Amino acid sequence: MGTALSSVTDFGTLNQIVDATANIKQNINQLTQETASSYLATSYAGLGAAAAPALDLSAQIAANTQLQTNTQSASTIQQAAQAALGQIESVASNFATQANQLQTQPASAGTVAAAAQDALKQVASLLDTQVGGIYVFAGQDSATPPIPNPDNITQSAFAAAIQNAVAGLTTNGAAATTASTLAIASPGGTSPFSATLDSAGAQSEVDVGNGLRVALAPLANANSNAQSAGAGTTSTGAYTRDILMSLASLGALTPAQAESTDFPAFIQSTVTTLNGAVTAINTDIGALGDRQNQVTGAQTDLSDTNTTLQTQLSSLQDADLTTVATQLSQAQTQLQASYQILSTLGTLTLARFLPA
Repeated sequence: MGTALSSVTDFGTLNQIVDATANIKQNINQLTQETASSYLATSYAGLGAAAAPALDLSAQIAANTQLQTNTQSASTIQQAAQAALGQIESVASNFATQANQLQTQPASAGTVAAAAQDALKQVASLLDTQVGGIYVFAGQDSATPPIPNPDNITQSAFAAAIQNAVAGLTTNGAAATTASTLAIASPGGTSPFSATLDSAGAQSEVDVGNGLRVALAPLANANSNAQSAGAGTTSTGAYTRDILMSLASLGALTPAQAESTDFPAFIQSTVTTLNGAVTAINTDIGALGDRQNQVTGAQTDLSDTNTTLQTQLSSLQDADLTTVATQLSQAQTQLQASYQILSTLGTLTLARFLPA
C-alpha cells in the first residue's frame, strides 16, 4: 500500500483549495439569496457604503408616497364637492325661475311652496355630502355633519323662524319680512348648521409638496373665493345661507299671501337673492376646479418624482437577476471543479510521483 502524500499540506495547497471552496460556497449562498429576494442584501447593513444613501432614498420615497395618498384623497373630495355644488346651483337656478313666475302666476304659490320644502331637504343633504366617512363641506371638523338631520330641516328651529317671519308678510310688509329672514339666516341668527362649524369652522387644506398647500371644498356655511353681492340687503354674505333662506321662505308661503300687495316685492327680493347665489356659487365652482387642477398637477409631479427615487434606490439595492444567474452558474461550476480537485488530492500517494 503506498504512503499518503503528507507534504501536500506543507505547501499549503490543500488549505488553499479548501478555503477557496468555502468562499465559493459562500458566494453561491449569497447569489442564491439574491435570486430569491431580488435584492443585493437582506438588510441595509449588507449594502455597505450604499446603506446610507439607500436609507435616505427610502425616507424620501415614504414621504413622497404619503403626499401622493393625500393628493389622491384631496382630488376625490374636490370632485365630490364640485358635483354637489353643481346640483345645489341647479336647484337655486330652478327656484329663481319658479319664484319669478309667481309674480305673474300667484295662484301656484302652494305648489311652489311644497316643492321648495322638498328642495330645502335636498340642498341640506347635499351640504352633508360624504367621501369615505369625511363630510366634504365640514372643513377641518370633517367627522361632524355640517347640517344636523338634513331630512328634518323643515322642522328645524331655522325653518320655524323663517316660517314665522314670512307669516307676517301681509302685516309687516315685504321690506320688513326680507330683513327678518336675512337676520335669521345670517351669522349670529338661527343657524341650520352645526355649532362647531358656526363657531370654529376652518377650510381644510392638503399638502401637495414643495411647501404648497391647496384648499379643498368650501365650508357649508361660507363662500370660499366668491363675494356675494347685496350683503345685508338681499344676501347673508354666503350663497349657501342665501339658498337655504330662500327655499325656506318660498316653502313658508301660503296661497292666501299670494293675494297680498306685498307679495310681488317679497318674491322679487327672493329672486334677486337666488340669482346672486347662483352667480356666487358658480364662482366658487370655478375656483374649486382651478384648485383641483393644482392637485392633479401635483399628483403628476409626485408620480414622476417617485419614479426617479425608486430608480435610484433600485440601482443601490436591487440585484441584476440576469447577471446573478450567470455568476451563480459560474460559481457552481467552480465549486464542482474544487470538489474534483479535493477528491483527486485524497488519492495521491508517493508511489504516483516516483519514477518507474
